[in-house]
Amino acid sequence: MNRSLYSNRWLNCFYILFLISLYLFFAPFEDDGPEIFPHSDKIAHFSIFFFMTIFLIVGRLKKNYALIFCILYALFTEIVQTFLNYRTGSIFDFVSDILGITFAIFFIFFLEKRAIEHK
Repeated sequence: MNRSLYSNRWLNCFYILFLISLYLFFAPFEDDGPEIFPHSDKIAHFSIFFFMTIFLIVGRLKKNYALIFCILYALFTEIVQTFLNYRTGSIFDFVSDILGITFAIFFIFFLEKRAIEHK
């Protein structure tokens, strides 16, 4: 096995965030508690997918593969939530996920462009 795969800290961050997201998206919660501000769950969805995409790309996964994985994972989570009686899938959550992925891709492109300009 490739030892560098396990020592890649960016991919390790992705794995941790992926496991946390699985828990947050699929665990039954009795009460979500008081909402800090309106639509804070959309910001959580955006943030999770933004950072997951960043960690995958910086962890040396090809951009296309990271993009496809994150979109399919976002779709998967929302579809599965519609079949769980203690969760609800939402098109708005999916849109928040896609926005997070999109912003991450643009952020990476911006950083790469700045790095090329400063060489």
